[in-house]
Amino acid sequence: MSQRQLTSVEHINDKNLPNHIVDRQIEGVPLEWSSNMMLHPTRSLTLFLSTCLALASCSGQNSSSVSNQWSGPTVLASVTVEDASASDEGLKVVRSPHYEIYSTIQDRPEMLSRLAQLMEGAFGMYRTVAPMVVPTDYPMRCYMFNNKVQWMDFTRQHTGMDANVYLQINRGGYTIHDWYVAYYIGDVDTYSVASHEGWHQFVARHFKGRLPPFLEEGLACMFEHVEWTNDDLPRFNLSLNPERALSLRRVVDANELFPLSKLITLHAGNIIGLPGIRIEAFYSQNWAFARYLWDGDGGKNRPALERLLADTAAGTIYDPTGSLRRAYLGWNPAGVQPLLEHYLGQNLDAIDADYQLFIHKVAYDEMTEQFEMH
Repeated sequence: MSQRQLTSVEHINDKNLPNHIVDRQIEGVPLEWSSNMMLHPTRSLTLFLSTCLALASCSGQNSSSVSNQWSGPTVLASVTVEDASASDEGLKVVRSPHYEIYSTIQDRPEMLSRLAQLMEGAFGMYRTVAPMVVPTDYPMRCYMFNNKVQWMDFTRQHTGMDANVYLQINRGGYTIHDWYVAYYIGDVDTYSVASHEGWHQFVARHFKGRLPPFLEEGLACMFEHVEWTNDDLPRFNLSLNPERALSLRRVVDANELFPLSKLITLHAGNIIGLPGIRIEAFYSQNWAFARYLWDGDGGKNRPALERLLADTAAGTIYDPTGSLRRAYLGWNPAGVQPLLEHYLGQNLDAIDADYQLFIHKVAYDEMTEQFEMH
């Protein structure tokens, strides 16, 4: 995959556009979380949450996979916010060591500066998950619009025939090649979308091969939950995502889980237009699978995940179909099952059995911790 910097929207590589989409409206209930002494409180819990916590407390606690380890930068990154050009005062450019964010947001310079701090913090977390990656020496480009109308106009102009797919996103963003496009939907949800899409952007920039789309989406979801210190530094806990946990709980209770054999063949474009509960299932199950690999059963599968990521970054991922070894190739879903069986050392039925146990743990036994550890 080419590592050259994109200098204009005409350089879009749109072969795999439907794979990197996030929609905040259909992914889960719009909650805001309260926080501990070190973090700014932002949201209150709902009656539904109280009911879930009561049920979870009665379900019996197994050993938890939730970590209480928060990570993030220790100092603020160098950030500038300025007009993108003397002739266009309606466009701002926010520059930080690894990012160049173009935005039509005019009345919230503090938010734009914070967005850059978020992305720099997220970049560090991406490297925690994929430490084998050597960062490129030029910034990644992001587009953050002030409103949906501007975002829709840009999308129509620059995504060709795939615009109809993206325009079905209610509240969210998408990633093309190695930059993402989103619009402002309130500080909390905008930061969540940005850190999610930032993972797709990071992978597109630095990985020669292509991750199975369901796994790439699941890993992106691990970066969505962000808290802030009193010094305005972002903090991440890759075990926590209360909104996804609640979403998974609703899906389990509604008996709407995708079979794992089906889930691993899907990408985000496949679920556009499906009923909301099926879209929730896609994202929450992907998140649960990524967490299963990251910290399930005391992290027993993390070495396998690290090998899978390292091989994908190098373009040597195990894939009998060969379609995942280069990001620019059209992918073959038939390669995902043998890939998982190779790296995890089990057949898919055995993997699924463990995964289903982990889903139950997340949806029921860990629910209290999902909300108490932030």
